[in-house]
Amino acid sequence: MFESYWVLNRYVIREYLKVFFLSLSGLILIYIVVLFFQKVDLFIKHQAPFLLIFEYLLYKIPEVVFQWTLPYAVLLSPLLTLGTLSRHSEITAMKAGGVSLYRITIPLFMIALFISLFSFLGNEYLVPLTNQKTRYLLAVKVRKEQQTSFFKNYKLWYHSDRGIFNIQLLDAKEKILKGITLYQFDDQFRCTQRIDAREAKWDDGKWRFSQGAIREFGEGGSIRTVPFSTLEIALQEDWESFQRIERQGREMSYTELRNYIQRIQVSGYDSTRYLAELYSKLSYPFLNLIMVLIGIPFALKTGRSGGVALSVGISVMIGFAYGVTFYVFLSFGKSGVLPPFLAAWTPTVIFGLTGIFTLMSIRQ
Repeated sequence: MFESYWVLNRYVIREYLKVFFLSLSGLILIYIVVLFFQKVDLFIKHQAPFLLIFEYLLYKIPEVVFQWTLPYAVLLSPLLTLGTLSRHSEITAMKAGGVSLYRITIPLFMIALFISLFSFLGNEYLVPLTNQKTRYLLAVKVRKEQQTSFFKNYKLWYHSDRGIFNIQLLDAKEKILKGITLYQFDDQFRCTQRIDAREAKWDDGKWRFSQGAIREFGEGGSIRTVPFSTLEIALQEDWESFQRIERQGREMSYTELRNYIQRIQVSGYDSTRYLAELYSKLSYPFLNLIMVLIGIPFALKTGRSGGVALSVGISVMIGFAYGVTFYVFLSFGKSGVLPPFLAAWTPTVIFGLTGIFTLMSIRQ
């Protein structure tokens, strides 16, 4: 009995993996082509060489795989695999041999669980690095911009001609730099002034610093400190200069983002937006398991009458529905309409329960 189950498992796994890798390869190719045509005007405008374009697209593949195409391939694979087995009456033969539908689909759940773990590890270690690399390639190599910023010790550093900015947090919605320190230098690159402020707000084309102090460094090491509640400072940089350097959650691993949130919270700033992204890094990989839960009942119900076109159509419909739901809830979490944890996990729970109930309704 054990030997027959092992033979059955190997057969189902082999058929699933063949469809999975074929589906994943096709989806990656489609996304890369679409991405190329989205950026082609930029490449032409800046006369980017072919090797640089190829390098950019190559570094984009991990993001395309782990954040876009993997769940669709996981969903499409059971639809095509079980649909093919059903059309060839192999599902009927297995059931006639005393094998239940649940037993037939166990290998698919095991693969999906492994893919979920693989997805988390990819998003944790690979995607943040390649996203930073693609940002660098577009800004420095393609647009020929100087690299004026970097992220170190969980703070943003930005240097201009005669100043260096140290920023704890960017609030894109309110156009505020929070936890800001500005070091100003003379022609000999000696620090002549340091401005510390709880926040700097871009308002009507001007920077308004609040709750801080100015320290002026004179000859002989003298220091003059002038506190202020509000102060308007003329800077060469506008809001767009800083918005381009904002550290995105997708450019940080789960561990880095968690530590960054702790630093923000200790400093007394609102971390709601980043909390929503942090929880989504845990909930999103489970989408692969949920896609199998949803895909199996559809495959068994439409297996005999459906074909490849129907399977693809169902995949697109389910994937689109989840994508819209996930990002709507995530935006609610980032804006504070919903608690970040609830916003990140609700779509996963809803679709997971839907898959379980649909699977239980299938006749054995």
